[in-house]
Amino acid sequence: MDNYKNYCKSCTVTRIGDFQCSYQGQIRVLENFRVNIEIFNVERDICLQTEKNEDLFLCIQTDDKLITAKNLYVRKIGSKLKGENFENPCFNFNMIIEAVDVCWGNVWCVDNTGEFLFDSFICNITDGEELIGLTPYEEIDDMMFYKSELELDIKAHYQVINTKSGFSFQAFPNIRRIGTDLKFGVKSHMQYQSESMMDLEMIKQKIRNVVLLFEILCGELVTTTQVRLYQKNEIFDYLGNCNVPIEELGIFKRNNIDSRSFIRKSLFKVSDLESFIDEASEKFCSLIKSKELAFEAYKQVLLDDSVGISTTNKFLKTMQIVEGMERTDVDEERQIIFEKEKEAIIRRLENLEDKEFVRKYCRNNGDNFSKCLQKMTKRVMKALSEISNKEFRGYYNLLENIKNDRDVYTHASHTHNPILTLDEIQWVIYCYKVFFRVEVLLDIGMDIQLIRKRLSYDRRFVAVYDKLFNLKIKLEEQFNTGEYDRIM
Repeated sequence: MDNYKNYCKSCTVTRIGDFQCSYQGQIRVLENFRVNIEIFNVERDICLQTEKNEDLFLCIQTDDKLITAKNLYVRKIGSKLKGENFENPCFNFNMIIEAVDVCWGNVWCVDNTGEFLFDSFICNITDGEELIGLTPYEEIDDMMFYKSELELDIKAHYQVINTKSGFSFQAFPNIRRIGTDLKFGVKSHMQYQSESMMDLEMIKQKIRNVVLLFEILCGELVTTTQVRLYQKNEIFDYLGNCNVPIEELGIFKRNNIDSRSFIRKSLFKVSDLESFIDEASEKFCSLIKSKELAFEAYKQVLLDDSVGISTTNKFLKTMQIVEGMERTDVDEERQIIFEKEKEAIIRRLENLEDKEFVRKYCRNNGDNFSKCLQKMTKRVMKALSEISNKEFRGYYNLLENIKNDRDVYTHASHTHNPILTLDEIQWVIYCYKVFFRVEVLLDIGMDIQLIRKRLSYDRRFVAVYDKLFNLKIKLEEQFNTGEYDRIM
């Protein structure tokens, strides 16, 4: 995507939907990697058709590329000449269009029916080299670098994790000579190969799901840094999936980065899932469908983290994660029992207004927020610290305080006041963001010993977990977090 920063070129628009044309224009990539196309001297009727029809696409030609764009929004129609208005049917206008999905290639990627169909894609994400967690080196020995006259024979190859669903995660050696120094690094990407052709919406959904998995693994916002689409033998650079470009994860900002800086054992990696990757991916996709609101709230909290926002609204979003994850649909059998008991109560009532009151307000809504909060807290505490039910009851007062503040900030109550301090609010936000990640990782089958070991390297979580709950993570000292951490 770096190639498209500050991109601005003259172009010719050769097609708007089924309409063949030859309009001069200019194509520009905006800061957020959305694309603006300004088209000059367009007939009024064409402007109206383009504005009304959201399903149209553009075919655009520059001096070196053929560009296809869809999901178009007309942002402005006007003229540089004063005194001319859009009602004049004989006058031509300039039109500015924002395109959400844009493909650069050597051919146009739209077919005769107006469909954008592809058979595979490759994309890179922020810090994918580390988050994939594959080591494409069999041997790295620092002592060899001090002998510049020595013939280097470093065993290197690419490594890959394949899934039955069509995804593969690959890591490549990156060896660079700078003067007399050798720099060892890793390059990576993830690839998806489909058995049938995919449209752009399907591709965006698959990228969204796999990026969401990475966000669970690292606990930070992740975005695509490059996406390439494949249509038989043709390759297309694609813009439209990344609105919040991030070049690197926040906790990875340091100087002189090379391969040996990749030693953050606190981050979970795809390689941690390698032995059960297909089962994990199936469970993860099922979780996204059933707990969609929890994942949406999680992404909002990550976005707040990335821009440095810390407010009570962020606390409420975290509580939405808890409720979205733990609240379950009312069981059908329990609902039947509830309805029978409700009708029995109504029959015993004599006053008609009482009967109507019970019918209107007596409902079975499933678990309330307090129950949701207890469920998540208890499950994660037992997993990380192996506390007993009796020990857990000692935290009821703290959980009630969290619920109190959630209700105060949600309903702007004048009858209750906040109980938690601002520091405690921040501890709650961080703890429950990690608690959510732990629950997801447990649900997709990750080993609890690995979860404990990796989180023990997250110094902030260790600190706030201790401050808020006065608990420590139970560890087996000999547990190994894998080849990547050992070699890198």
